[in-house]
Amino acid sequence: MTDAELMQRADGELELGELDSDERAKVEALGELGELVRGHLELSADALPDKKLDALWREIDKAVDSDSRPVHAPVGFWRLVGRWFDRHRGHLITGAVSAGAVAALALVLRTDRGDDGIPAQGHGPIGVTPAAYRPTEIESLDTPGGTSTVFNLKDEDGSTTVIWVTPEDTVEGI
Repeated sequence: MTDAELMQRADGELELGELDSDERAKVEALGELGELVRGHLELSADALPDKKLDALWREIDKAVDSDSRPVHAPVGFWRLVGRWFDRHRGHLITGAVSAGAVAALALVLRTDRGDDGIPAQGHGPIGVTPAAYRPTEIESLDTPGGTSTVFNLKDEDGSTTVIWVTPEDTVEGI
């Protein structure tokens, strides 16, 4: 028998057959523990002054009465907005703190950029060195089953390589 079933039996929620000695000891121990807890709670309640308990019950009754009264007055827009913020305050605070943390991290990890937009060498916490761009120059290309022509074009924007491949079975003039 599982411990959950033994607790249900100790609470009187479940009737099962005979118990072996270990199970019986567990059920008796649970019963004693329950009596100890109830006794402690009763003593704690008795230790409170009557005035304090009366005031506590008055507050509870006020809260119950205010929640059970029907509300006929129209609710204003700002009151609805305030209630929405009360319900979603935790989400808003979490979002604001997360956004602030990301912004702080971006400021700490940013690098200084030069006039050309490339990060300056050796500056900032990461020390980024830009890669040198060297255009690829192709002079010839072996093309099985065809012929290829390579054009290396250079202008003010940089350089471009164009590769033109013509299959051998192509008839010229078509």
